[in-house]
Amino acid sequence: MRLFERALARADVPVRRSGGFNPRPRVSLPLPRSVGIASRDELLIVELSAPMGCDAAIERLARQLPADIRLNSAMALSERSTCLPLAASYSLPIEPDEAPDLAKRVGEFMAGGAANVSRHVHKSGRERTIDVRTFVTEARVDDRRLHWTQTITQNGTAKPAEVLTALGIDPGERMHRIERASVEYDVSPSSPQPT
Repeated sequence: MRLFERALARADVPVRRSGGFNPRPRVSLPLPRSVGIASRDELLIVELSAPMGCDAAIERLARQLPADIRLNSAMALSERSTCLPLAASYSLPIEPDEAPDLAKRVGEFMAGGAANVSRHVHKSGRERTIDVRTFVTEARVDDRRLHWTQTITQNGTAKPAEVLTALGIDPGERMHRIERASVEYDVSPSSPQPT
């Protein structure tokens, strides 16, 4: 967030600021990632204080970002628009020799019933049981990667670490190698005019 806040300031994009004694840029990520997970697909929402065309905004901002961050597209939203995440796809690099056994476990996971894992709830300090299988809609293994897609609902979703646990993979050893490949959003209603 700091990187984008600074880049937006350098690009002279008219970002709306919050009120109060410590005004902050009105910038948000609808689906933040867990620490350590890389991503190829992020949605950044920037509220503007003055109209600006999408092409101009993306061109100015791109010039202020590091070379390895690429802006794919921009669209204008109305003030009442919502951007709700519906599903996210992840991948994890694997060794070729572990692919056959993992593919078998993935097949059993997808064909089976509940796949319960325990989630520690920080606020209450209690453990909660999560059925990971209810959220995973697709999972497969190729020679080099484990791929899966999971839904995101109003009742929540599974954490990537919980999916790994349900598949018999130690998340402590692999979490830092997970990559979020894509996210599907329900964006509505959109405005035809840049704002």
